[in-house]
Amino acid sequence: MNHLSQFPPPKSGTWPRLLLVGVVYFLLWMAAWYSARLHDQLGAASLWFLPAGLRFAIMFVMGWRGLLLEMVTVLVVSAFQYVASGSAWPQALSAQMFWLLLEWMTPVFAYAVVIFPLRSWMRSPLDFARPLHNALFLGAALVSSTLAALGGTFGLTRIGAVKAEQFTEVVTTWLTGDFIGIITFSPLLLVVLWPGLTRYLQQGHWPSRRSPTALNNLAEVQVVLMSVLALLVVLGVPWNFGLTRHLPFFALLLLLPLAWGALRWGLRSAVLTVVVLETGLVLLIALVGQEGMALRYQLVMMAIALVGLWLGGAVEARNRVLQRYRDFANVSNDLLWEVDAQGHLLEVSGRLAKFVPIFKGQAWQQVLAQGSPSHLAALERTLARQQPFHHLEIALLSRGRPPRWIQLNGQPAWGDAGELLGYRGTAIDVTRARRARTLLRSYNKELLEQVAERTHELCLSNIALENKKRHLQVLLAAAPVGVMELDEADACRYLNTNACLLTGFTQESAQGRALLDFVHAEDRALVAQAWRASRQSEGVQGLEFRLQQTQVWVCAGWISLNPADAALTGTLLVLTDATARRQHDEALWALAHHDTLTNLPNRSLFKDRCDQALSLAKRQAHCAAVLWLDLDGFKAVNDGLGHAAGDALLQQVAQRLKSRMRDSDTVARMGGDEFAVVMPDIFDATQAQRLATELVAQLAQPFDLSVGMVHISVSIGVAVYPQDASTVDGLIRCADLAMYSAKRSGKNKGQSWQDSGLAPLA
Repeated sequence: MNHLSQFPPPKSGTWPRLLLVGVVYFLLWMAAWYSARLHDQLGAASLWFLPAGLRFAIMFVMGWRGLLLEMVTVLVVSAFQYVASGSAWPQALSAQMFWLLLEWMTPVFAYAVVIFPLRSWMRSPLDFARPLHNALFLGAALVSSTLAALGGTFGLTRIGAVKAEQFTEVVTTWLTGDFIGIITFSPLLLVVLWPGLTRYLQQGHWPSRRSPTALNNLAEVQVVLMSVLALLVVLGVPWNFGLTRHLPFFALLLLLPLAWGALRWGLRSAVLTVVVLETGLVLLIALVGQEGMALRYQLVMMAIALVGLWLGGAVEARNRVLQRYRDFANVSNDLLWEVDAQGHLLEVSGRLAKFVPIFKGQAWQQVLAQGSPSHLAALERTLARQQPFHHLEIALLSRGRPPRWIQLNGQPAWGDAGELLGYRGTAIDVTRARRARTLLRSYNKELLEQVAERTHELCLSNIALENKKRHLQVLLAAAPVGVMELDEADACRYLNTNACLLTGFTQESAQGRALLDFVHAEDRALVAQAWRASRQSEGVQGLEFRLQQTQVWVCAGWISLNPADAALTGTLLVLTDATARRQHDEALWALAHHDTLTNLPNRSLFKDRCDQALSLAKRQAHCAAVLWLDLDGFKAVNDGLGHAAGDALLQQVAQRLKSRMRDSDTVARMGGDEFAVVMPDIFDATQAQRLATELVAQLAQPFDLSVGMVHISVSIGVAVYPQDASTVDGLIRCADLAMYSAKRSGKNKGQSWQDSGLAPLA
């Protein structure tokens, strides 16, 4: 379970289970608290405060019931600690008793002041796969830790446990320990443990080991073992070689197994790995006695926790998008297939896979053995040219049944080096439509034969013909596709009801109009060419184009009528609405290649444009440039004025950048407050440097936001092909390093790679 539903209200019979959860929580809180004390007794400073993570999770999920449970737990534990220290118990109504209770309860209510408004404001459950929810969680953790540290330290000063000159040091230690405890332990409770506990509270039992989560449980064991092994290798090797004072630096290498686990298994693996790795770090500092490096270890622990949470959430979001796309593909197509470069099936799925003998490893010639020679030859030619193909109708063998006719659509798959990896595509079952077309042709032929054989029964034949004609019109009017009949001059002779809706013409207004009158002006040349080419071939022809009157995209299939009576020659078209499918494909492409906030190209599309720019530069012996932009002062705006102001600022920055670019230039958002520009077809580095200077001046102008005028600046790195690098990755790397050189030399400037003074890249 990757998101958390807030705790449901208790039903009848759940109170015993709630009581059991409260007892377990109390014992877990005590264990976490005593582990912190044991750690202190070993001579090391406290790196984290695990009860803070428990407190944050229980109050966020259970609300006021969690607050009551935390208050009881803190009162019992604090009172026991106070008595065990040998201090005299103050009088009930004394000032000492008041400040003592205030010191105990202030951290609890500090958490409640932050968490309760957040629970009320959030309209959807907490989901770490959403960046906004991640930011809200981290902000709430920081604010609640700060309030708890300030209030608790103030209480300690009032009871004399902390001197006034120690106030800042105690607040800093308290805040850091609580914050690390929350970002480390709360995600584990919310993502891994709490879904099962919620089911226990609602249904009275834990999830069965035979449930789909059994595989996840096995993966969690692998994650724990991998994390322990990483701790032993990353920290044990430097220890054995006497490099203990550099252990905080080596501890950063633990980010590698964390990233691997998050990319492999997602959010659950990430939060579990974070807890295991940070527990190992806490035990390490206690055993080695490096309390003087506590701040360095705390920074490492924060980095591990934040990277695990953000990377795990990002992978989880990506997996959801991929799963949604797979689900859409499975329900919108009868067959999904993929073949390698040799034509052997790699993957096949869908409804048709259950009815036809298709297996992985088969050659496509075996699967399509019953297709017509002309169709198979057309497919062969398309594959030989390594081009995509659409609407090819091929017959498939079926288990004990007549062949099924499918409409094939395929797209070539290319490797990084430009080699053909194979083809992948979809197929739609068109057996019924094909049978309907065959039946229609057979019916017309039979009707003509009856007229020729029974001329002596002209009256009776005319009546039968009229009845048949009306029956045919009813069938065509009720058909779920548009049907258009053209005469030998390619003028409209008949439209059924669906064809009228698609084209926007009535039966009367469509009569006598040429086919191209129905086609959108931009697609007429393509349709005319395909129409002329169809005269040279037999069978059903197909094409996709827009209609002029309604702007609807249709998939048109047509066949020439060649009956014995030349007076009834012409062409029959079947029109299917393809607008929704095209819009869906375009929306998916735009979503995958553009930034949702600024509508600029994202990193993937930017690198593709860079590839095109370098290819053009190589062919024409020109230059190309990459500009890497990083906003100076954006973090202050984002943190001080809020994320909404930061988003509005990024959108205005994107508009200014786009307004300055040439039509051939591409400006993209690379993430956060970083942008990039690729300039193809330039003559030298002067053009790129001049653009960088203009952009620095343009972005230095104030931005008018809803919260007031805002000033920022920009640091720009410039790299030029082929002087600085000959590859896309090398060019981006040079521009990035030049940007950092600009930042180090004072910001608010453009810096070329040649002028940065950096060593050449290997």
